Amino acid sequence: MKVLIGMLALSTLAFAGPVSPMQGYQTTDHSKNDLSRFWEKVAKVEKDLKGKDCFKRANIWSYKLYKEDGVRSKKVFMHYTNKFNRELDNLGRSGLSNRLGGLFSRNIAWDFHVAPAVSIDGVDYVLDPHLRKKPLKTVEWVEFLTERGEYRLRKRHKEFLKDLKKLKKKLRRSLKSVADFPDRTANLKKKIAEIKKKMAYLGLTENPNQKVDIKCKKITHIMEFDRAQNSEWCFYQEASMYYYATRELRFLNYGNINVDLRHPVTDLSHHTEQNYDSGRRYIFERWDFDRLEQSLDEYRLNDRPDSIYEI
Repeated sequence: MKVLIGMLALSTLAFAGPVSPMQGYQTTDHSKNDLSRFWEKVAKVEKDLKGKDCFKRANIWSYKLYKEDGVRSKKVFMHYTNKFNRELDNLGRSGLSNRLGGLFSRNIAWDFHVAPAVSIDGVDYVLDPHLRKKPLKTVEWVEFLTERGEYRLRKRHKEFLKDLKKLKKKLRRSLKSVADFPDRTANLKKKIAEIKKKMAYLGLTENPNQKVDIKCKKITHIMEFDRAQNSEWCFYQEASMYYYATRELRFLNYGNINVDLRHPVTDLSHHTEQNYDSGRRYIFERWDFDRLEQSLDEYRLNDRPDSIYEI
């Protein structure tokens, strides 16, 4: 009886949260020699791609390795929060600069990025020839994808410190002035307080030598990313090779609810055990050939294969 009760308790706990996109999935393990060969294959395919949709590229690369070498890879998703895109990719500005900031910095804000990873002697290596010139361990790949954010955060830090210095200088002059300018003094104090509040929100201090280091947390469910749009910078997540994009990951968490699952589900009324349970109907355990055929659109028109079997 005790064993039965324990099993029932575990069963209840199992349905308390969403299912993992890695549940029941095992990657195949390969050698260092295999890694070089795998890289050459995906890099060769990359030369024929337009380079627009990362999830289509990842699907093509993963399927090619599976078809030709029996590789059961995983996909690693890098998720960028609203905070990252608002405060860093747009440089936290408003008006015209906010709209054109990405163009000025030659950067387009990403909701996510994804690439396949293969297991080499028990260590995962991400294959992403669209962005890098060699395979990277997962942590190295994630760190590379945070570099542009760190660059922009350092730039903002310098701008904040420069503005603070000017405002504090003006405040000192205002306080020493013979004439009484209470409104001006109050306004300067308000501006200083606003900058300090924003710096605290971004994890910045008044130390000009502060090291800026953006860390992305590893998560199991995309739901965790959806809930932290304004409090964290980024997350990364692993899924089996069968998952196509973030929409499919959200099906696992919420089922087929009536919202656009290509974007973060921030309404917590959808974060329910009933939806988690419903999401179990959307576990991907085999290739979706409709999605694979759609992925072929990533090829340049003149190089597009007639079928996924021809890649």
